Amino acid sequence: MHPLHGKVALITGASSGIGRATALRLASFGVRVVLASRTAQALEEVVQQIKTFGVEALAVPTDVTDREQCRQAVETTVAHFGRLDILLCSAGVSLRGMFADTVPAVLEHIMRVNFFGTLYPTYFAVPHVKRSRGSLVAISSLTGKRGTPSYAIYGASKFAVRGLYDSLRLELASDGVHVGVVSPGFVDTPLRERVLDATGQPWLSPPAPPFRIWPLEKCVDRVVRVVVKRKSQALLPGFVGPLLALDEITGGRLGDWYLGSKFDPAAVTKMTAQQASGCQPPKTSSGG
Repeated sequence: MHPLHGKVALITGASSGIGRATALRLASFGVRVVLASRTAQALEEVVQQIKTFGVEALAVPTDVTDREQCRQAVETTVAHFGRLDILLCSAGVSLRGMFADTVPAVLEHIMRVNFFGTLYPTYFAVPHVKRSRGSLVAISSLTGKRGTPSYAIYGASKFAVRGLYDSLRLELASDGVHVGVVSPGFVDTPLRERVLDATGQPWLSPPAPPFRIWPLEKCVDRVVRVVVKRKSQALLPGFVGPLLALDEITGGRLGDWYLGSKFDPAAVTKMTAQQASGCQPPKTSSGG
């Protein structure tokens, strides 16, 4: 029997991408799953898939930027199943654009979804996860580990998530609560086709990433391992860890040079102008 069998997990962003795939993986282990996202119909489709594993699942339509809806999602989980063992905060939105060109309302939207959309469910889940000595896990990003051109606000939201969870790991250690952060690079999810530009509109043609796009299941492997092994963090790809350490040793000069060439600010500015004119940005290696 899998070590997570019989546990109860609440997953935000569960209608697609990493959240959906993780929900299905956990259900295959016998985990009872509560699915939260804004799209009720998509959630019900996932519920039906989970039922094929003979596991109970519950859909709770939730806007993670709404504090009260997050509270209700947590309370509904506990009322229905009597406990909460795992919270996975996977809801998020991506933005690729130069900070100075980005509309202030869009800056705020990214923070509301990515940071407050993690903070709110976590806040309400903490008392219940304390009782179960369970896990709080957040999906961050490699841009939350190292500043990257054209990802200033997206990266800032992910840095904030990591800062929150790093502190919670220390605050909740004496309560037996596991706190972990998964920081992937580019992952093959629907989010890649909905990357926002500086005006908050999806790119007409999402900029091509300069690095490998990792299979979704690889990211799910990392999430599951973090929960089962109660690890504090996981990176995808794993070899980025030593590179980040080397970057630190060089005072950031190595990363500045490498990321500046891979995410050329001038190329992003040019693509943004083409996007604004309604032209299809070219597929170049400078995207992400």
